[in-house]
Amino acid sequence: MACGDVVWKRGLLRKGYGICHGVAGNAYTFLSLYKLSKDKKHLHRACQFALWCCDYGRHGCRTPDRPYSLFEGMAGTAYFLYDILCPAASKFPAFEV
Repeated sequence: MACGDVVWKRGLLRKGYGICHGVAGNAYTFLSLYKLSKDKKHLHRACQFALWCCDYGRHGCRTPDRPYSLFEGMAGTAYFLYDILCPAASKFPAFEV
């Protein structure tokens, strides 16, 4: 569970919002930990990352090569924001980690 602490400290990346190498992808760490442990700390952290993602475009992140794609762009971020609504049923897109 220490991995969650590392992501919490370093996971708000300026690289982007996406699930490939961005904040939404890092937030799936917390959703996975929540599903495994039922510890609400992880759900709280996922929600905080979701709030950050809701300010899409305001953090000075770079524009991805494919800004609407599932893994680099808005589609993946939207998928994460949908998953946060029902975290117990959340699944990382295309495969479950």
